[in-house]
Amino acid sequence: MELIEQHFAAENAHDVAATLATYTEDVVWDDVGNPACPVRGKSAAAEMYEGIMDGIPDLHLQSVGRFVCGDHVVDEAIATGHVRGSFIGIEGRGAPVRFRILHVFDIRDGLISREQAWFDTAGVARQVESFASGTRTQSASSSGAQAGV
Repeated sequence: MELIEQHFAAENAHDVAATLATYTEDVVWDDVGNPACPVRGKSAAAEMYEGIMDGIPDLHLQSVGRFVCGDHVVDEAIATGHVRGSFIGIEGRGAPVRFRILHVFDIRDGLISREQAWFDTAGVARQVESFASGTRTQSASSSGAQAGV
């Protein structure tokens, strides 16, 4: 679906304005593991994106599977990057991360009206903590762990 391709291209370019252009004005944006979520509206979503981009400035999402059912899209992706700032409440110190992430989108009038993101926050935390302590853990994709909560 072209809208979702546009959305992920904007995210991968770290272009918050272009990402927001794929949303309705009243978008519901929900990082399911984040206690501050869900948030409503483009300005609230922009604040969330700015926090993510500050935390993982080289974040990249690569879609590995997608299906569309009416006005709903489910996308599974692999997220990679280096946690340079604070992400999920942990200071990254440059830790490399790789994790599976599932996005669920609702589409209305040709734009995204709701986005939910599901990923294994504990698995990401283990990767960051392992890097900080100098040990190594398996990433979610290599250990067979399931994405989501």
